[in-house]
Amino acid sequence: MNKFALLLFLTLSSLATKVQAQSSAPPLERILTISFQNERVDEALKKISQQAEVTFSYSASAFDTQRKISQSFSIKSIREILEFIFEGSVQFKQKGNYIILTKSEKSDGVVVSGYVVDEATGKKLKEVSVYDPISMKSTVTDEFGFFELEVKKPSEEDLQLVINRSMYADTMVTVSSKRSSFQKISLNIDEEKWRAVSDSLDSKLDRLWSWTKRSVQRSNMKNIRDTLHRTWQVSFVPFVGSNHRLSGNVVNDYSLNILGGYSAGTNKIELGGLFNINRGRVRYAQAAGLFNLNGGKTEGVQFAGLFNTNLDSTHAIQFAGLANFNEQASEGAQFAGLSNLTLGNYRGPQFAGLFNFASSTIQGTQAAGLFNVTPKKIIGAQLAGLFNVSEEITGSQIAGLLNVARTVHGTQVSLLNVADSIRGVPVGLLSFVKTGYHKVELSADEVLPVNIALRTGVRQFYNIVSAGVRPESADTVTWSFGYGVGVAPKLSKRLFMNVDVTSNQLVKGNVEALNLINKFYLGFDFQLTKKLSLTAGGTFNFRIYEAGFENHAEVFTNYKPNIINEGIFANDTNYQLWWGAKVGVRFF
Repeated sequence: MNKFALLLFLTLSSLATKVQAQSSAPPLERILTISFQNERVDEALKKISQQAEVTFSYSASAFDTQRKISQSFSIKSIREILEFIFEGSVQFKQKGNYIILTKSEKSDGVVVSGYVVDEATGKKLKEVSVYDPISMKSTVTDEFGFFELEVKKPSEEDLQLVINRSMYADTMVTVSSKRSSFQKISLNIDEEKWRAVSDSLDSKLDRLWSWTKRSVQRSNMKNIRDTLHRTWQVSFVPFVGSNHRLSGNVVNDYSLNILGGYSAGTNKIELGGLFNINRGRVRYAQAAGLFNLNGGKTEGVQFAGLFNTNLDSTHAIQFAGLANFNEQASEGAQFAGLSNLTLGNYRGPQFAGLFNFASSTIQGTQAAGLFNVTPKKIIGAQLAGLFNVSEEITGSQIAGLLNVARTVHGTQVSLLNVADSIRGVPVGLLSFVKTGYHKVELSADEVLPVNIALRTGVRQFYNIVSAGVRPESADTVTWSFGYGVGVAPKLSKRLFMNVDVTSNQLVKGNVEALNLINKFYLGFDFQLTKKLSLTAGGTFNFRIYEAGFENHAEVFTNYKPNIINEGIFANDTNYQLWWGAKVGVRFF
C-alpha cells in the first residue's frame, strides 16, 4: 500500500511539474497533442484555446474561418500547429496570454522562420546562428529553438541559409526567394568539431561582449567558425553597419568606421573616427581618432590619437598620442607621447615621452624622457632623462641620474651607475659594481697626514671620493674634501699601477674661498693579501686659490716641497705648482 501511495505521489508531482512548465511557457511555445477531423478553422482555434489555456484574438476578415481541416498533431508547439493550419497566410503575435492573428502583409523580402533541433534527441536548440552569407543578415534561435529572419533580397535565385552552432556540424538549407516559409532544421553533433573547439581558445576580444550574454553578435562569434570575407564595409558603431550583426565574423579588405567598428580582421586599410576593434589579423594600415585594439597579428602601420593595443604578435610601426601596448612578440618601431609597453620579445626602437617598458628580451634602442625598464635582456641602448633598469644589457645605458643592471656588456653613463658585473666601463659621478673595483684607502702626503678615500667602479675606470685632516690646535683643524677618477692597469699577478686625477678643497674651519689642490698621481699598488695592499707614488700638484683671501689654511707645515712655479692664473686667482708623493694602505 505504501509503494502504491509513493508511486501515485511521484506521478502526480510529475504531472504538476509539466502543467506548471506548460503554463509558464509563452503561448506560441506551449506543447499540445491534438487532432482535428473535418473541423472548421474557428472551431480548431477554440479547441486549441481550451486545451492550452490561451486566448486567440483575430478579425473574421483575416482568414477563412469556415475552411475545414483534418490533421493530428503529437507533441507540437502551438506555433507549429498554426503554421500548418494557415500555411503562411497569417501572422502570429503573442502578448501576455493572447495570441493575435493578423493577415500576412506583403514584404519586400522573404521571411524565413522555424525551429532548430538536435536530430538525435529532437531537443530544440537555443543560441543557434542562422544567417544569409550574401546580405549578411543574421539571427539566433531563442530559448525555445525558434528563429525568424527577414532577408530583403528580391532575386531569381533561392536563398542559401547557413546554420551554425558550436559542437554541431555546419548546415546549409535552401529556401525559396519567392515566398516566406517555415522550416524545421535538424543538426548533428560533430565530434571532431567538438574536440577542436574544446582544445582551442576563442579570441580574447570576444570577452568584450560578455555582458551581452544572449546577443546575436556574441552567439555568432561563438558558433560561426568559418571566416566570412568582404571587400569593404562601413559601420557607424559596432554591429550597426553593412555587415550587420555578423561584423565580428567578417574580415574586410577596406573598413571605414564612422565612430567605431568591430570585425574579424582587416586585410588592407581600416579607418575609424574614434576606434577600431579587430578579433583577428590586421594589415597594412590602421588609423583611429582614439584607439586601435587588435586580437590577432598586426602588420604594417598603426596611428591612434590615444593608444594602440595588440594582443598577438606585431610587426608594425606604431604611433600613439599616449601609449602603445603589445602583449606578444613584436617587431618594428614604437612612438608614443607617454609610454610604450611590450610583454613579449621586442625588436626595434621604442621612443616615449615618459617611459618604455619591455618585460622580455628587446633588441633595439629605448629612449624616454623619464625612464626605461627591461626586467630581462636588452641588446642595444637605453637612453633616459632619469634612469634605466635592465637585467642584462649588451650595449649602452645613458641616463641623467641612475643606471641599474645586473650584467653589463658595454657602457654605463650616468651620475650613479649600479651593476653586479660589467665587461666595459661605467662612467659617472659614482659607480658601484659588485664584482668590480672597491678600495678604502688610508694615506698621507706632503699636505695632510691623514687622508681617507673610497675608490669604486672597475679597474678600467673608477671614482674617488676623498677627505683629509690635519689637527693643528684645539680650536683649529685643517681639512679637505674632494673627488677624482682613475684607472688601475694590471702589471703582474699582485702588482697594479694607479693613474689618478683628483681635486680637493683645502679648508681651515669653514669653506670661505677657493683653495683647490689638483693632483695627478702615478703610483703602484702591491697586493699583500686578497683584501689588503700597499700603495705609493708621486704626484704633480696644481694649486688654484683666491689671492685676496687672507685666511687660507697653511698648505705645508712639517715639510715644504720645492715650488717649481707660481703666478697669477686669472684676475684675483693665483696658482702654484710642485712635485709631491703619497703612501698608503688599502683594504678590500
